[in-house]
Amino acid sequence: MSIPPGLLAQPVADPQARAARIEAERTLARAVHHLADATLRTRLSDDELAALTTEVQALTARLSTNLIEGSLGLRRTAEGRLHDPGNPMTGHRNAFAPPLDIDRDYEKHIASAAVTLGALYEGPPTCVHGGISAAMLDQVLGAAATTTGKPGMTAYLNVTYRQPTFLFQRLTIEARVTEMSQWKSLVHGEIRDAQGHVTVEAEGLFVVPKMARDLLAAAPLSDAP
Repeated sequence: MSIPPGLLAQPVADPQARAARIEAERTLARAVHHLADATLRTRLSDDELAALTTEVQALTARLSTNLIEGSLGLRRTAEGRLHDPGNPMTGHRNAFAPPLDIDRDYEKHIASAAVTLGALYEGPPTCVHGGISAAMLDQVLGAAATTTGKPGMTAYLNVTYRQPTFLFQRLTIEARVTEMSQWKSLVHGEIRDAQGHVTVEAEGLFVVPKMARDLLAAAPLSDAP
């Protein structure tokens, strides 16, 4: 049986303050996400766009007065678990990330998510961009790999596009571990549309990097896929 990653959480100094900070970061990212969607689809006049551009530039300058150097890396939640807030699929601070909330079943080695994608993720007209579909599958397959107790990095991801994946509908993504060894997990997953049809399938191999094997030999240290 796998050990849920929360068992190795390390307490943070002020959980309430940390939770409030994460919620503030998430709320800002969601607001910027909606701004990006509105920017994409607006029909305002040229003059209005010019005025709005000045306002957005001012907000950007204000945010830029105190920036983290480099990447965000891994951070701790209020519960003391590690996560990656800048992840482009699940990061709470990443305004591009779709609302991809992943559930894990540590007994069955399954991960799943549901999401509805709008115009920001369009590839072919009315359809989800194929790269976005692949990225979501990579994320959910990777999450399934974490349920083995030894999360790994993607060694390969083979994606098969069965039919178009349309925007503005509820999509479900599920991934399950089909084979596992000491440091490797083979995972299969698919995206299904609102009618239950498989639109995209993927198989991925996830391998624990050598530098992390000693740390992960007993149990996972993080819930970051």
